[in-house]
Parts: sequence; structure tokens; C-alpha cells
Amino acid sequence: MKEFFRTFFAVLLALVVVALLPIFIIGGLVGSIEPAAPIVEEDSVLVLNLDESITDSPRTPTFAMGSSSNFEMLSSLTMLEVMEALDAAATDDRIEALYINLSGVGAIEGTAQIEELRALLEEFKATSGKHIVAYNETYTQGGYWISSVADKLYMNPQGGLDWKGLASQSIFFKGAIDKLGVDVQIVRHGTYKSAVEPYMLTEMSPANRRQTEAMVGSIWGAMLNDIASSRKLSPEVLNDYAANLSVDSPMSAVSLGLVDGLRYEDEVKEELRAITGTAELNTITLGEYSSTIVPSKISPNKVAIIYADGEIIDGEGGEGIVGGATTADQIRRAREDKGVKAVVLRVNSPGGSALASEVMWRELKLLGEEKPVVVSMANYAASGGYYISSPADHIVSARTTLTGSIGVFGLIVNAKDVMEQKLGITVDVAKTAPHADMGGMFRPLTNSEMAFMQRSVEDVYGVFLGHVAEGRSMTVEDVDAIGEGRVWCGADAQRIGLVDEFGSLKRALSIAAQKAELGNDWRTVEILEEESEFAALLNTFMSVKGVKGVGKSAVGRELESTLRMIEGGNSIQARMPYNITIF
Repeated sequence: MKEFFRTFFAVLLALVVVALLPIFIIGGLVGSIEPAAPIVEEDSVLVLNLDESITDSPRTPTFAMGSSSNFEMLSSLTMLEVMEALDAAATDDRIEALYINLSGVGAIEGTAQIEELRALLEEFKATSGKHIVAYNETYTQGGYWISSVADKLYMNPQGGLDWKGLASQSIFFKGAIDKLGVDVQIVRHGTYKSAVEPYMLTEMSPANRRQTEAMVGSIWGAMLNDIASSRKLSPEVLNDYAANLSVDSPMSAVSLGLVDGLRYEDEVKEELRAITGTAELNTITLGEYSSTIVPSKISPNKVAIIYADGEIIDGEGGEGIVGGATTADQIRRAREDKGVKAVVLRVNSPGGSALASEVMWRELKLLGEEKPVVVSMANYAASGGYYISSPADHIVSARTTLTGSIGVFGLIVNAKDVMEQKLGITVDVAKTAPHADMGGMFRPLTNSEMAFMQRSVEDVYGVFLGHVAEGRSMTVEDVDAIGEGRVWCGADAQRIGLVDEFGSLKRALSIAAQKAELGNDWRTVEILEEESEFAALLNTFMSVKGVKGVGKSAVGRELESTLRMIEGGNSIQARMPYNITIF
């Protein structure tokens, strides 16, 4: 079955690429024309407007459908580039103010990324003393969380502010699986290891509901505290506004203290002209400004960033996928490079293959014996994502990072009935031993095979516990008590010892340099996997986004995750149960 789908999609992709080759050629010719380098005028306003997506690791430019239903080329800024741009702008006399207008087709994905961006804006505000003005026609809760850092926050007179609290929805496929006649056999260790629940239940288990409510509540609490501090309100009042749906009109947003005034964008720009003292408003986007930055120091001492961004798979990885072999090679390169004095592993992963996690863990362990290793956790560093974080000397996370999920499972799909009864397809096998076809999709596991799989799961879980216990200086029993597959928010993870402190990528880099005793004599480098031009072209084509960078639907994300688990065959998985997004 896997070979059938591989062949089918390979042929389909080839046909599509051939059909669109002229478009690619034209696009390549157009793209080869270098745009003029942006100029930073005196008395300029730096604009944060999501013309670019903000991502964790570097991404290939993608096509995106804008509000006018036209496709646009969408580039991205990494969190490192955002950090460097805001640091430079804070001391740049040409930048007079910062304007937050979260329009554009880009996206910021994940609560920790939003939290980190907001913290960088807070730091810019505190160190520069420059005005921050925010405006939007409508605010999502995530957009408002970011924009609330502004000195003045405005909204269109006919706009809106979404303020109703957070919810996490889990999609369950058990009913569809039963109707199709598919049998899913599951082995797992961990009461809270709920990644398999969509295939065995029709609703959350009590344990999963407890952990999900705790996680959503922790994220909501972080949002409330940040916004309350900036808007001079209490978290309790903000929570009441959401519970009672009090923000039901633009005027109510003003009267409740969430917005400073109702303005049209031209009026806001007039206010920016008054701040800068110019007749014409000079603006430069964050992405444009980032491209003008010249490194302020050249040092032979390098603090390297390695990205583990995406689901973990065996072998080679790619954009949005952490390949065990690919990332292990990057870690090895950092260890062998004498100029690299310390490494920051930036983890943004819900986990995946336990074997690939072990491969990367080993290389990180070897690296840590020679150089300081600091982990910076982004939106997710759970299950396999925590597995590879465990050998670090220091772990930095956001308050809203989802981490832990120390547990493992195996999932085996038996499609025999649906193939025979629905499609009329039968499969026969010749084998040299009774269990030679174990884990295939066309028969269930026997009791002895299920016991074999359970032993494998227990063995992997035991190794996982041992790695965490060693890395975090805990006993195996203590790790097991906070394990069992439970996902923790960063705020709770610090309390139970899985995280050392809260902070951003910037903080992690500073700690790494400090541990390497570099003082101020160091520079940041990224260790990346080089991608062929053709692969980059395919990634560009295959990564087509909709309006506001919505990307895949919730169902699409769950199905994609399911297909990857099935692709893993009978491999043991260390994977978080779900994604939570609020933007």
C-alpha cells in the first residue's frame, strides 16, 4: 500500500511539474532580477506588517493568495532575523518609531513564537525609548496579544476585536475508521500518551482532558498577564471580558480599555508623521530593514544554531521535517568545527520517530562532551522533541512552549477488511517464518506479536526515561512520575525540572556564549542543510498558502500526521498528541 501511494503521488507530482514548467521558468527569470537594495531614510518608521511570515528556521519562499485573490511570492523571516533587526533598529538614529499593522498574507505560527516576538518588542520599547503605534482593522487574539505592547493601539471604527478565550479542539477518527472497516492496533506506554486517542476513542479521555485544560489555561494565563501589564488592567478583568463576551463592538473595545481609539489608517499615519516630524511618511518593513543589516563584529568564535523544526522522521529531512540522519550530520559538523565554541539547538518539534530521536541524541551527547549545548524551545519541544533536548547543559523555553510528553507508542493499521469488502482487493503472502509479515497493513497482529510490540515500547520508554534522568540530574522514578506521556506548558515544566528558565532564542545564545567563556567576542552562525535548486523549486510550488497564511486545515494537519505515523510502519513513535494554534 505504501509503495502504491508513493508511486501514485510521484507520477502526479511529475505531471504537475511538467505542466507548470513554463511558469517556473518565467518565475525564475523574474526572480533573477535583483530588486534594488532598500534604503533607510532619516526619520523612518519601521513597519511590522506580516508581508513576510515569521518562522523558526529558514524557509523557501512560497506562493500565497492575497486578499485580492492574486498569488504573491511570500518570503519569511526567522526569529533570529527578527531579533537582529529589532536590536539594530533600537540604536539606529534613522528609525524614529515602530508601527505594528498585522496585515499581509504572512503568518506567525504558535503561541511561543507570538510570546517571543512580543518579548522582543517589549525589549525594543524599553531600550530604545521609541514610540510603538499599533493599528488594525480587526484583531485576532494572537494579533492583539502582540499589538498590546504598543504605546497607542487603534482599531478601524467598523472593525472588531476577537476576545473570547482559548480552546483546543481534538479531531477523532474512530467513527470513520469503524465505518471503513479499518482496524487500528495500538501499543503505548503512558496514561497521558494521547497521540493515539483519535484512533481508539471518540472523545478525550479524562486524563487527556485534564492535561489539555491545564495547557490551554496556562497559555491563556500568560496572555492575560502580558496584556494586563501593558493595558493597565487586571488579568481577572480581562478574563471576565472574555467569559461574558463583553467586547461586542468597536466602542466597547475602547470603553473597556482594550483599544485607545477608533481611527482610519490614514489618521494613524498622520499621527506617525507627527511623531517623526516629517511631511511625508518614510516607512521600511521589518523584512526590508533586515536585509540592510551588516554584521557589527567579525569574530573567529562562533555560537552555532542548529534547527530541529518539524516532525521527526528516520533518515533525511527537509523543510518542516527533522530527519534523524540530516540533523545528526549537522550536529557532527558543529562538533568537528574548531571555530564553533558553543551550540544552541532550536527545537520546534512535536516529536516523531523514536529511533531518529536516539540517533540525534547520541550526536548531541558527543557534542556536549566537547562544547556547551543550550536548547532553545519554541512552540513545541515535546516527546521526541524533548528526547533530543535532554542532553543539553541548559534548557530555555517560553512560558507557552508545549514540552515533556515523555512517552512512546506504536500504531499498526490493518486495512484487510476495507481492501477486500470495499475495494475487492486481496493480498496473499509467502513467508519463511510465521511473523515475517508482522506490521503489514493486510492482517492484524497476533497476541504474541502485540506482546512483542509492547516489549519494544517498554524498552524505548525505559531508554527515554534514562536519558532524561541523566540529562536533568533526576532519578528515573522522578522522571516517570512526570512522564507517562503528559504534555506540560513551559510554566509548569520549569516547576517540575524539565526546563531551566524562561527566555527567547536571544537568551539561549547569550547563555551559550557565557558557558563557553567568550565574553563579547563571538558571532552567531546557522548550520543548515543545503538544498538543491530543484528541491527548493518543488518546495516553493508545493507550499501554497491561502489568505492570511492559514495553511492546512485542522483536519488536514491531523491527516498528514496520521499518514506519517502509518508511513513509519511498526516503528516506535515519540510524538505529541496535537497542535495548538491561536493566531
